[in-house]
Amino acid sequence: MKLTRRQLLKYGLRGTVLVTAGTAYANTWSGQIELTRPTLTIPSLPRQFHGLRIGHLSDLHASLIVSRDHIASAAQLLMREKPDLIVLTGDFISGATKTISGDMGAFDASYLERCVEGLSALSAPLGIYAVLGNHDFWSGPRAVEAICQRFREQLGVVWLRNESRALEKAGKKIHLLGVDDYWEASSSLHAAKQDVLPDEVSILLSHNPDINEEIDLGKTKIDLVLSGHTHGGQVVLPFVGQPFLPSGFGQKYRAGLVRDGARQTYVTRGVGHLLAPLRLNCPPEVTLLTLV
Repeated sequence: MKLTRRQLLKYGLRGTVLVTAGTAYANTWSGQIELTRPTLTIPSLPRQFHGLRIGHLSDLHASLIVSRDHIASAAQLLMREKPDLIVLTGDFISGATKTISGDMGAFDASYLERCVEGLSALSAPLGIYAVLGNHDFWSGPRAVEAICQRFREQLGVVWLRNESRALEKAGKKIHLLGVDDYWEASSSLHAAKQDVLPDEVSILLSHNPDINEEIDLGKTKIDLVLSGHTHGGQVVLPFVGQPFLPSGFGQKYRAGLVRDGARQTYVTRGVGHLLAPLRLNCPPEVTLLTLV
């Protein structure tokens, strides 16, 4: 049977869609998690902290479509690198999701257990620090309380909810700051920065990279921001990027390193996925940052 030009185009389009969808699905598999090793220069970094290795995980999104094994694969990949410090930047579960038509889903404690179990191998000499993401807050106060309690008890996580902690070596220190999710009224960069002197190195954990807007408006000195939230776009189209990103800056903070003057922001693509088990041109990421 001879095919017409229209039929050839139709079948070709269908084939392209199927191949693309299959590739996007395969990119969510545990074996596709990519380890990135960016080296970041902070000129005022005390000599005692040169070479500090920070393991960064974000957007685990434990859910029906993100398994314990997938999360465990990310944790094991990071632990093979022996980081000095581990930071977790939110969206530990996919509970409730806010959409144009209203809220969808609810907190499921089994997903929290799946996330905690998946991360059980994590440990670091300088500790594990964490902040919450929008999906953690959207899942409700009971979910936030449960996440904080379980991670503290099982993993020894130090929560940075609009506060800071000093890391000290040989009499020198740098500061690790953390804020509640930028979309929440409870987020306070001012409170997190209170105990930090202007000339001291500050590393800010913020789930949402749009915190940079508040940093600029307040003329606050932050040396490095570590974020997630965007999933790197999750589905990234050639020449276009991600048609919609949950950011007021368009594609700017989609993924990777962004410089705003002396301040640097690193946005990890995250480990999990949301709404559908699809990632296109955007594999899940485990990040090991080295400071020099």
